[in-house]
Amino acid sequence: MDSHHSDTPVTPAQSVPDGVRRRGVLAGAGLATVAGLLGTAAGASPAAAATPAKPATAMPVRFGDDGKLRILQINDTQDTHLTDRRTIELIEKSLDTEKPGLVVLNGDTINGGPATEKQVKQAYNNIIRPIEERGVKWAMVFGNHDEDSLGNDTGMTEQKIVDWIHDVYPNNLNPAIDPKLYGHSNGQLLIRSSRANEPAFGVWLFDSNRYAPGTIGGQSREGLKNYDWIHADQVNWYREASLATEERYGRKIPSLAFFHIPLWEHHHLWFGTQFGSDPATHAAAAKKHGIVGEKHEDVYVGAWNSGLYAAMQERGDVRGVYVGHDHINTYMGDYYGIELGYGPGTGYGTYGLSGAEQHRLRGTRVFELDENADGVYTGTRTLFARDLGIDTAPGNQRIAEPAPLP
Repeated sequence: MDSHHSDTPVTPAQSVPDGVRRRGVLAGAGLATVAGLLGTAAGASPAAAATPAKPATAMPVRFGDDGKLRILQINDTQDTHLTDRRTIELIEKSLDTEKPGLVVLNGDTINGGPATEKQVKQAYNNIIRPIEERGVKWAMVFGNHDEDSLGNDTGMTEQKIVDWIHDVYPNNLNPAIDPKLYGHSNGQLLIRSSRANEPAFGVWLFDSNRYAPGTIGGQSREGLKNYDWIHADQVNWYREASLATEERYGRKIPSLAFFHIPLWEHHHLWFGTQFGSDPATHAAAAKKHGIVGEKHEDVYVGAWNSGLYAAMQERGDVRGVYVGHDHINTYMGDYYGIELGYGPGTGYGTYGLSGAEQHRLRGTRVFELDENADGVYTGTRTLFARDLGIDTAPGNQRIAEPAPLP
């Protein structure tokens, strides 16, 4: 079996080797600037009073003249500075086939393998370079593994990664970090209409943070999931920014939301029940929620359900919530009016299925937008490496040298 998530938090004194295994794998079944990117390191003390949330206003990228735009989701490329060549090929062919107006790198872009600051930059650059070369706008959120190289004393915190990206990549839309909220990759993006200087659609980015602390409220975390959560101040920021956007533009802006670690509701969607994990309940859930795609491992949620889904239901502007983290889950469905789903794991350098099928589910996810259609968002589909003629033989095929740094 291939390596999976560790069940132990990674600290600056400890990186995640490629062989760490994850427990509980199931064998079954053109764009706005980012506004209000807010954050402090996950696990920090509660934030001070946040700056009042404001809607995004600048919209430098717009829908095409035909009123259409595509978003491409890439997640869990999760490799060293010697990225598997097929990961890069998959990104290149997805870009060339789909011609997206926006790319979202949805967390765990690298792993803990880089041993120096330069290698961290090279690992990111291998993934970013194909996007930049094509002049496509892009933004990223952080996953739980993006800071793992701190265990090798690289010094590359998320703050330093964002600062470096700002300096060298002109098509990146991640703004400067406001230290008043948890995380380093929260933001609102608006996509300008082809017909008027106003938004036709939006994208929300959240930092789902990294690992839960070992003790909470003076008690051991044992029995809870290992991962951090989207904190209450982030949920409040979303609610306030959503309200401010509606007030500014006189209507709710239909949107998609992206972050790395799934919500508890991603689990509930598959099983059709809040507290059970009985595969026998899935058939009814699949019919009720229109579930398509595959599930081969547990839904590795944060320790708490902090209420983001409920806030989105209350606001009524989010049409879909898409995550990564669980590389071999690809399913999606309509959970009480909000789509919940996964993008498939894009990277060949991390765990996949077992044996000869190791890389069968490597892929990306495509989202179709049409401002002439009701609700603008018209659907999503997976794009697998095998669909693009890319080798899916088991094992690694690492590049000999990283791409040149900008």
